[in-house]
Amino acid sequence: MTTIGVGAAIAIGVAGLAVGSIITAAAMPPSCQMVNVNGFNYQRCGNTWYKPQYAGSNVNYVVVNPPQ
Repeated sequence: MTTIGVGAAIAIGVAGLAVGSIITAAAMPPSCQMVNVNGFNYQRCGNTWYKPQYAGSNVNYVVVNPPQ
């Protein structure tokens, strides 16, 4: 698994991240929208879906396949 910080996410372009990649909350584009699917919250940025992953009080986002 790859963890991406703010600078790397901007350099790569968030849409280019592979499923399983992790980005920090600070690296999330401001245009993302929260979507609830089957009781789970996701962030959707264009065609890329993210699931929050918590570590204590910190949150990162994992790129996932679109929920069904």
